[in-house]
Amino acid sequence: MRFFVENIDGETITIEGSEAHHIKNVLRKKTGDAVFLFDGKGNEYKAEIVSIPCRGDFSRPASSVKLKIVTKTKKDTEPKIKINLYQSIPKLKKFDFIIEKSTELGVSKIIPVISERTQFVILSPANSGINSAKNLKKLNRWQKIALSASKQCGRTVVPEICSVTNFQDAVKSVCAGENPSKSISLIPWECEQKNTLKTVLQSNSLISNLLSLNLFIGPEGGFSNSEIELACKYGVIPVTLGKRVLRSETAPIVVISNILYEWEG
Repeated sequence: MRFFVENIDGETITIEGSEAHHIKNVLRKKTGDAVFLFDGKGNEYKAEIVSIPCRGDFSRPASSVKLKIVTKTKKDTEPKIKINLYQSIPKLKKFDFIIEKSTELGVSKIIPVISERTQFVILSPANSGINSAKNLKKLNRWQKIALSASKQCGRTVVPEICSVTNFQDAVKSVCAGENPSKSISLIPWECEQKNTLKTVLQSNSLISNLLSLNLFIGPEGGFSNSEIELACKYGVIPVTLGKRVLRSETAPIVVISNILYEWEG
């Protein structure tokens, strides 16, 4: 079990709240026991518990554990290419599943998208000024899912869950990103017949020099023709995933897995 601590600076740190509760009451750790931490920046730490409140100790908060850093290790658990997932918001809890599994696979960023056929619009785009409190609550929940998945799979980086955006702004943003010449953008589409994911990845002459890949995944009803036309206008490449139509929660897992296979073997 690893614990996430931001901005680790110095030899001693204090963990409070739910993480401290887990250390004390669930894992039943004691003074002198080892605990492993990560900071979300690629570093993993081994720490030793210096002090932990005992029953009847009212001199300090019951949910506060003090630790001493023993070792710091830079761990390389990230893919060779940065994958940004632009996911049209699906119905019910499918998006929770997508966040969890794409985090395990190694995505760097997840951007919730409202597209033309999005059936379950639970949030409004950040630039609309609507339901901002509801947006924040949902985004915080999604970020916690990503953090939990990072802990479980051994990553030392937690993917960023970005604010909700609409499809038009999303495709425009990929052209305005950093190093567009070292980035490729793909959009699986059931009507595409020529470009397969494999041929596009293997035929790209800059594949070894690419720094990032933007992946657009549609909602349950798929992307409309006008959305595909807009995506192509901004350099997003339509690809086919085969003869069968995949669900919105299946497609990103399949595509990300194949992308990592091509880059990492």
